[in-house]
Amino acid sequence: MPFDKKAPEQKMATQHEKPRPAKRSLRRMLRLCFFMLALFCVTLTPTKQAQARCCYCCIEPAQQAMHAALIGLVIAAQNAEFKTLRDTLLSQTWWHAGVAPLAKRATRELVTNGWSLVASFGAMLDGKLINDRILDMQVLSAKSAQRHMPSKAMCKFASLSKSMAQADQRAKMVHDVLGEFSLRRVLGQAETIGATETKDIAGRLRATLENHCGPNEFGGEVTAICPIGPGSPTTTPYTAKDINFTNAIDVPDTINIGLDSAIIGINTEDETANVMAMKTMLYNHQAAPRIGKKDLQNNYSGQQSRYLDWRGTVAKRTVAENSFDAIIGMKAASGVAVKEEYKLQLESLGMSAAESEAIAKTAPSYWAQMEHLTKKLYQNTNFFVNLYDGPDNVLRQSASMDAISLMQMRDYYNSLIRSEMALSILLDTEVGKEIGALNNALNQWGH
Repeated sequence: MPFDKKAPEQKMATQHEKPRPAKRSLRRMLRLCFFMLALFCVTLTPTKQAQARCCYCCIEPAQQAMHAALIGLVIAAQNAEFKTLRDTLLSQTWWHAGVAPLAKRATRELVTNGWSLVASFGAMLDGKLINDRILDMQVLSAKSAQRHMPSKAMCKFASLSKSMAQADQRAKMVHDVLGEFSLRRVLGQAETIGATETKDIAGRLRATLENHCGPNEFGGEVTAICPIGPGSPTTTPYTAKDINFTNAIDVPDTINIGLDSAIIGINTEDETANVMAMKTMLYNHQAAPRIGKKDLQNNYSGQQSRYLDWRGTVAKRTVAENSFDAIIGMKAASGVAVKEEYKLQLESLGMSAAESEAIAKTAPSYWAQMEHLTKKLYQNTNFFVNLYDGPDNVLRQSASMDAISLMQMRDYYNSLIRSEMALSILLDTEVGKEIGALNNALNQWGH
């Protein structure tokens, strides 16, 4: 095996003296560039225009051939240099020695730096999302707190309507009790003052003298039977509430009727006597004569038919009396729970404490509470001031007003039902007169 005996220094010198492929390629590129520049300059050199003055001035074929050969040599040299440059760039030595290591290093640097930024970028995205969600939660929480913050107006609606159900039930109870009282009196049951005609007149007169006696009636002649002394009607303002519907029933919003222990124990003025006295004056003011047992049993003079006619008349009268009882029921004093709130609302309208106490009486009735919720509450300017509130509170007030309107429409519906019944009875009464006249005529004709 041949052995190179040259010294290492000589080998290193030989290697340094040997030109590298990159330098050779650079030199070739420079030579090619200079050659192309020279060719370009020659091409741009202006030539004289041909003049046909003599034949020897024309271009000869030999010169044209030489020009074409020169162009061919230039193109061939250019292609050879380009091929050499291409081979050099694509050679394994150039790629593996220069490009590949640098590309690997650049890739490693990019990957390393990229992975180090992934966590930071992810943390930034997480922080942004968390901040956005916290902001959304705070905004929703603020809006929810604003929506669920009740206004003073809502408190008024709630306070004034919290005993409406109790007042409504009490109104129905009073309505039923008054109807039962009148029916027992008319039927002459033994435990009532209408058991006999004489007992009925005596009881009503005694109640009038004790509670409604007017000393100036009949030119002062009534003083002979009116009681005289402290607490008697002659020493108190005369109102005649047994016959004065306006003063006793229509004007006051609340009437103290002591029909149960809850009201009797706290009444400052029991107006039950006024109501009962007016009922006996308006409806069945004169008790019907009582028919004997034997007369009914033996049908003496058609007493059985007359008894049925009398019961029919009583039934028609109860329909008319039902409206009076319904009004008294709605105006009867209700539960005490809402009295203080009702008085405060009256005082906010400019009334004094004494006036509000006189109007509220024992406890505001169903009629009084509905009167305030459907009318007086909106006469206070504070109601319109409170409308400058959040939209949710305004909607709540609107819903409360709609609920109150439904209650009022229900009362209106019940009133229409009572009016319809009264109208039907009136129509039947008028038609009954015509039928009676027609029956009499038929009887006279012998049919």
